[in-house]
Amino acid sequence: MELTSFIPLNEQCAYGTTMKKILLALSVLSVSFSSLSFAESDSAGSALNATTQHPPYTLENKLVLGRVENVYLNDVEQLKGIAFAGKIDTGADTTSMHATDIHVSSDHPKFNKLRDQELMRALIDYEPIDKVHYDNWNAELFKPYKVNVTFTVTQPQSGKSIEISRPITRVGVIRNRTQKQPILRPTVTLPLTIADKTVMTEVNLTDRSQFSSPILIGKTFLNNNAWVLAGYDYLQQQKNAQLIGNKETVTIAGLKQKISYSLSNNYSSLHATDIEIDDKTQRVTFNVEDSQGKSKLLTLPVARMLNVSGEKRPMVVVPIDTPNQPTQHWLVYLSDRSKFGSQLRLGKNTLNERFMLDTSKKSLLAGKPKTFSPDSKAMQVSGSESLTLDGITLDAEPSMTVKTPLLKVASFEMFDKKGKEWVTYYLTTADGEAKQFSKPINKKLKVGSSIRPVVFGTFMLYGEPVELPYAIDVLSENETEDYFVIGQKMSKEGVLINTRSDHLLDTYPLFKAGHIEVAQVDGLSFPVKLDTGADVSSINAQNIKQFTRDGRKMVSFTYENDQGVKKEFTRKVVDSMTITAKKGEKATTRPVVEMHVTLGQLEKKIRVNLQDRSRFHYSMILGKNFLKYGAVVASESNYLITEPPESEQ
Repeated sequence: MELTSFIPLNEQCAYGTTMKKILLALSVLSVSFSSLSFAESDSAGSALNATTQHPPYTLENKLVLGRVENVYLNDVEQLKGIAFAGKIDTGADTTSMHATDIHVSSDHPKFNKLRDQELMRALIDYEPIDKVHYDNWNAELFKPYKVNVTFTVTQPQSGKSIEISRPITRVGVIRNRTQKQPILRPTVTLPLTIADKTVMTEVNLTDRSQFSSPILIGKTFLNNNAWVLAGYDYLQQQKNAQLIGNKETVTIAGLKQKISYSLSNNYSSLHATDIEIDDKTQRVTFNVEDSQGKSKLLTLPVARMLNVSGEKRPMVVVPIDTPNQPTQHWLVYLSDRSKFGSQLRLGKNTLNERFMLDTSKKSLLAGKPKTFSPDSKAMQVSGSESLTLDGITLDAEPSMTVKTPLLKVASFEMFDKKGKEWVTYYLTTADGEAKQFSKPINKKLKVGSSIRPVVFGTFMLYGEPVELPYAIDVLSENETEDYFVIGQKMSKEGVLINTRSDHLLDTYPLFKAGHIEVAQVDGLSFPVKLDTGADVSSINAQNIKQFTRDGRKMVSFTYENDQGVKKEFTRKVVDSMTITAKKGEKATTRPVVEMHVTLGQLEKKIRVNLQDRSRFHYSMILGKNFLKYGAVVASESNYLITEPPESEQ
């Protein structure tokens, strides 16, 4: 089966005019699932414990998952129907879950005096187990030793500790990049449910409190069950997205809270005062306030602590009430927002899981819930876009308040020419040159004390030129680069903001790829690992030396792999990144460079961090910043689009 383009224009030609075709194309979920299908749920009891209102997206009878999805532990009565954020990671061999009070014990006479790490060490060193290859360790191998695992999972809404007991499936041995001794983790088997599909999954238990997702979904769930599309978060929640607009309010503890939106921050924040944390009980007491100054004291469990601009903020799950809907629970961090016009700012995580923004509507939460329709003809954009206007590519962003599309430039000049008003302004080309534009003014808009001329320009949308009006305004004092504001009137059918991905106006094909493929990297060709869990791609680098040349930060390094390929590189350092470590490991800081990467027909210049990967067979991982351009990855398959090297044939 061959995947088609994101935008199936060939299926939508019945509308006649080019403009109608383009607007219809823009309305389609930018991951065009014309080659995907809806499938009936195959999980027992899904009518009672449904995790989606619509059938899930599937491809070749497997789920298609985004990089983050809701995960359910429905076999635990106290957790039934409770969503946990799960990061979907094709690079992880195992699935892991955050748990506390993890204890391992045995009723076997040889091991019944041992506990926890000491017991697990004795088990893996015991000859009947040690002589079996690690890949073949399973529940039957460990069953004779009567090993049981107890652990605690916190119910995120109530903060109640739920104790769970399961027989051990295996001892997980995690190789550590900074320590000689491997990390031992008890592994149990749990039925995990995503998008109404339940998979009996081996799960290793660990402290994941430093990560945003309490569950990491690896190959023990994904293999033969799911594809992964790294460019999207909460892909399976897309069809259930509720539409919300301007001037929305919700109720917390009987107090109305005005809502605003952040299209760049991940986390939502709630206005709170008198915040006091009880370290012993891990609960936080605070006052929630409305815009009239009324307040109410709440006490909630601390979900985790979040570092916000160098200051630790408690995160809590707050009960949210809206008309005509059951109580919802949103994860927010507490902060004093008294200087702002809203009490509750929704970040991308809340928006991705639940909503899509309708820029032209108001107070949608006050009425009957309205959900996103895949047949909508509205223009659909993300919080971060780029578009081409009159041959110049500009960064673009949508707005909840701007109606007429708006070009912001350093300056413009209006003048008369033969009885007609004109405007002149400059835009910067890709070569850094200033290009002058002079256009007749169609009309003028008065916004406050400023006048905005409105002109027509040619936009390239999905490969076709479209003439549309837009206004012109000058950059604010803190703005330095020309950019475009996508206003509500960019489309006659409206504009929807979908924060689940970025650059939804870009066109690129979906393609199936294996977990391992051969890529071309700056003239070299070698196997790489496709890792949806990595934000940024990474390459093996030895002899890393940073220096300054002509005032620029530079780095030299040696690339090599176990197939005998070796090359020296010198690159400009474009960034540095700190890698969050697994429990027991130290965080590391790595220089980041830019490299050209080609996989099949996809070619991109991407950021790559430099890392000593000499102990790994695969010398490079391609992360989200490359895979988001259309790769649908199967964790159980290799070389779906490329031929393996002779050494692996």
